[in-house]
Amino acid sequence: IISGLPRTSRRVPGGGRIIGGEDAVEGQFPYQLTLMRYGSHVCGASIIDQSIAVTAAHCVYGESPSNLSVIAGKLHRLTTGSHEQTRNIERITIHESFDDYTFANGIALLHLEVARPFIFDDFVSPIPLPIQGQETTGPITASGWGVTVQGGSQFANILQFVQLPVINDTTCQAMYPEEILEESMLCAGFPEGGRDACLGDSGGPLVYLQGGYLAGLVSWGYGCALPGRPGVNTEVAYFVDWILSNSRQT
Repeated sequence: IISGLPRTSRRVPGGGRIIGGEDAVEGQFPYQLTLMRYGSHVCGASIIDQSIAVTAAHCVYGESPSNLSVIAGKLHRLTTGSHEQTRNIERITIHESFDDYTFANGIALLHLEVARPFIFDDFVSPIPLPIQGQETTGPITASGWGVTVQGGSQFANILQFVQLPVINDTTCQAMYPEEILEESMLCAGFPEGGRDACLGDSGGPLVYLQGGYLAGLVSWGYGCALPGRPGVNTEVAYFVDWILSNSRQT
């Protein structure tokens, strides 16, 4: 990195909450998953089908599926709720062009136990995908269990959410002159900072609520919630054809 804070992914062992966010309630984000490694939260993910979830590629890069699991219907990080559904991961599909330095093409599918699909209800259900190439300009809502303050490790027990404005590619590139941002990246955040997804939120959903679809996956940034340094995320609309093609593979 040439200058400024080191580029940081939003993956971290443990969990906490969105910076500047609010507490969620049960059933508010039924598509939200916690991705667990050896039983500890490392990333977020989203349900897109009864046996398929999507997350950021760097969350599972180099990981063995046997070490990972997901929990749906979870609200409190440290306690087990009555609506939770836990599933093992049978296979991981990482985008074949994923770059583990730039995080380009940073998307992966989690193929869950075929014999134990999610049972959809008011607390566990999928999030629709956008149309391939669909542009999202409106505000998007991030949810997750990432850290609460920049540089901190103060964790909250309750799932957090925050609404963030989308920043167009040209403006975002100007905010990150040291980086070459891909068209398949989606920037979101407030110019003044203060609210953001952060460490532990990686791979989790960024949803355009007005359209009711999964717009992005939390990915990286320089620090978290800093002025002039928005979050840079995977833009799902660039990868819908890839998702559908790889979801059909057995």
